[in-house]
Amino acid sequence: MRKIRCFCLTLCFLLLFSVSAFGRTEGYVFDEAGLYTQEEAAELSARAQKIGQDWGLDVLFLTTEDTGGLSAREYAAQFYIDGAFGLGQDQSGIVFIIDMGGRDAQMVTAGEAIDIFTDYYIDGIWNQVKPELSAGNYYGAMSLFLDNVDYYCGQYQQYLENPEGFVSEYQMSKSNHTLLLCLGVAFVLSIVIAGVSVISMKRGHNNVRPYTDGRAYLKENGLHMRIDRDSFVSTHTIRTEIPENHNHHSGGSSWGGGSSTFSHGGRSFGGGGGKF
Repeated sequence: MRKIRCFCLTLCFLLLFSVSAFGRTEGYVFDEAGLYTQEEAAELSARAQKIGQDWGLDVLFLTTEDTGGLSAREYAAQFYIDGAFGLGQDQSGIVFIIDMGGRDAQMVTAGEAIDIFTDYYIDGIWNQVKPELSAGNYYGAMSLFLDNVDYYCGQYQQYLENPEGFVSEYQMSKSNHTLLLCLGVAFVLSIVIAGVSVISMKRGHNNVRPYTDGRAYLKENGLHMRIDRDSFVSTHTIRTEIPENHNHHSGGSSWGGGSSTFSHGGRSFGGGGGKF
């Protein structure tokens, strides 16, 4: 009887351990829809593991054919919570879910990944992977996704090391957009001003009549000249120090703008995606 009791306790312990460690014993790829070969899943897992080691971000791949009535992003968020995924104190990570039932793909971020992958960067990544997903090249899409994750994690680290001097892709894009907008407005204004000037000149010349006598252009009282003289005496210069503004740093907005978030299971998540 005692042996049976010990065996039961041992079995229960092993079951509890396997459930709590389910996520990590399964690796990084959870291919419920069967979209990847074993070799592809192994390659994605190896790259995801390296990103975790390099940048402290848990990168996961989830595919399914049925989300059980949840949206794709809610399903991924619940999966993240149930598996106790995430690295570091903030449990940082990102899940790329492909829902074949709804033809919906979402990148769901947690912890520091919400700050790294703002709406601007999420949209950029989505524009790259969507054509591959639509073509059925799921492994190719996830390879592009990993390329971007690794790249932007590196860029974000550089930004943290020098937030005042680092110029992010978002900032450059914003500056270029502003420049193009200003050039466009200036071009339109120049056309309008030139058009108004031509019309005004044309109207003004409608009433002009030519004179054959040159005396018509002379004033009645002739030409009078007056001499004005300015004498330089001295100069006095006043200098006023303008204090530097050390509070212009706007935090994460200078890195990549804002992140749209949603709540699920008492936690906040970010991300984005769409139909493919």
